[in-house]
Amino acid sequence: MAMVSVTKLAEDMGMTVNDVRRIARNSGFHRYKDAQVELYNSADFESFGSEKMKKRRLSKEHKLALQSKKK
Repeated sequence: MAMVSVTKLAEDMGMTVNDVRRIARNSGFHRYKDAQVELYNSADFESFGSEKMKKRRLSKEHKLALQSKKK
């Protein structure tokens, strides 16, 4: 099991760091995170390919609830 930094994975896959984190969180990939280092299992991402995930969307009700709390 080879561990690779999140920035290296993002560069290799042509994605942003947040995309890599979103994919790992959604797929349940193994992660090691320290105060200075964030590493992921490279074998997990090799099986995933270079797909991009859809952004999460908030429902209209949830958006209105969040906006009402700001006021």
